[in-house]
Amino acid sequence: MVPPTARRGNGPARVWYNCPSRATAPSPDPTGAPPMRPLAALIALAAVLGLVPSAALADAGTAAAKPVPASVCPDPDLSVAGKRPGDLLAPPQDVTAQSGLAAGVGRLYRVAYATTGQAGSVTASCGLVALPTGATSVRGVIAWSHGTIGLMEKCQPSQDPAGFVGPMPGGIGSPTKKGPQSDGALYGMLRDGYAVVATDYPSAGVLDDALQSYVLGVLAGVAAIDSARTLTGNPAAFGLSPIAADAGLPLLTWGHSQGGHTALWAGQLARPYLAARGDRTLNLVGVAAEAPASQFTTSPGQPAEYMGRHLGDRDMYNMAPGLGVPFPIGVALFSFVTVSWSQLTNATAGEFPVGPTPSVDYRAVLSADGAATAPDIARCCLKGTGILEIAGKAGGYLDPYRKRLFAPPFAGRTEGGLWKGGIDATCAAPEAQPAAFAEWCRWLQFNMPGPNGVNPYPKLPRDNAGVTVPLYIAQGRDDRIIWCVDGAGPVQGANCLTAQYAQSIRGDYCDGVDYLEIDYFPGVGHLAVPGAAATNPSGSGYRGSPLDRFVQGAMTGSLGPRCSVDADATT
Repeated sequence: MVPPTARRGNGPARVWYNCPSRATAPSPDPTGAPPMRPLAALIALAAVLGLVPSAALADAGTAAAKPVPASVCPDPDLSVAGKRPGDLLAPPQDVTAQSGLAAGVGRLYRVAYATTGQAGSVTASCGLVALPTGATSVRGVIAWSHGTIGLMEKCQPSQDPAGFVGPMPGGIGSPTKKGPQSDGALYGMLRDGYAVVATDYPSAGVLDDALQSYVLGVLAGVAAIDSARTLTGNPAAFGLSPIAADAGLPLLTWGHSQGGHTALWAGQLARPYLAARGDRTLNLVGVAAEAPASQFTTSPGQPAEYMGRHLGDRDMYNMAPGLGVPFPIGVALFSFVTVSWSQLTNATAGEFPVGPTPSVDYRAVLSADGAATAPDIARCCLKGTGILEIAGKAGGYLDPYRKRLFAPPFAGRTEGGLWKGGIDATCAAPEAQPAAFAEWCRWLQFNMPGPNGVNPYPKLPRDNAGVTVPLYIAQGRDDRIIWCVDGAGPVQGANCLTAQYAQSIRGDYCDGVDYLEIDYFPGVGHLAVPGAAATNPSGSGYRGSPLDRFVQGAMTGSLGPRCSVDADATT
């Protein structure tokens, strides 16, 4: 267990490194492995894909259109003393002018709010709240959860309002970089009278120097729910009329990648969590998950053909994640996971336990190299100039014969000259493994959403009455991060992580009563999934994007029974 005091770098248990805010040349790797090349191409690609926020561009020398005001997140004067989950920690901060949100469309606020932490504690999160211009009431709330961009507050959407309003995948504006806002998801949702809330996840250094809770299902899920409760519990702070205690406003959770994982978890937790808080202002009506991180490793009951094909093993030695240049994506993601999870000290306590044991320690499962590298990487943003920093620190891992992040047995072995991860093989028989690795297996299994997760929570999203709500899943068929690469064959669990999740829920959803829609987009990579789901079809007259049709149907309660899996989605 890592002592809590180590969070601030006190004592020898952990040394936190700072990830410089400006791009620097990568340090030479002591193993002699060549540096990541071409790093300039990587950062240029990040800009093209929308992963460089406006603040990063300004830092690189590009003038920002308007300065962003001093942020309430983080603020040294913030405190959760006397606060309950869903309470505001400071007055909302209007950042509409800095966001570039089109005139007459909406207004945007940065918020600091209270949410639930480990052992029933109250912790802080930041986020954004978008409302239709001039609205004094809203028809419902859509809770957006972003994909992986880093664990520090400086990385989060609340720190870059223009990026949030901007094009996908960095924001939830237009599906393409050159597309107008009027074609985007955010514009459409505001136009239809819905509020859109977006969590930064807890705590991301809001109150101290702790890192964000990364893909920890319970903490992320309740933070998304509390971001919506912050609006419905404090309407006057946002210029809204009072909201009745039993209003039951429709709530839809939506997210991409890490955020898809959160959207699924928020859906599973909505009913028990709202009940525990005595909150009837909201009622879950649907979940939209885009390329969700869902299947971390094997767990009891999963098919044998999935062995070695879950997220952990797929990404461990994945040096070609579809970014156009070599990049050890697994090193970045597992650094985020192992270091952030190691911050917890009392995970099993409270009404909503966040893990299967009180704590885990990253040093118990990482190699000596990995234990030295991971804390450094965990403080970098996976966007903008932070990508350069991660590339410099992780470059040596491009050659697993020289350097590997994990220690055996997670490190796996070579097969045919290629390294393959060993997480599945370890977690399939944890009783035969060292205790620390068995414990990490339990944590990975605990934090998986859906029926394959091993935890005490509901496995399906349900409304306040216990009725299963509509579920929409979008997945690219050339996704090399949340792996789904079908080649010439059909989409199936052996080649697609989302298909593994889909298979686990089909028996419950495909019963002639419930609504399940899964779209697989051919040729679409991980970062392009949100845009694919939000793109209007070409050809005949406007019919709305797949995401728009689902959101409209779920929020109005007009979706009938359906079990649809479109392996060649184009609309």
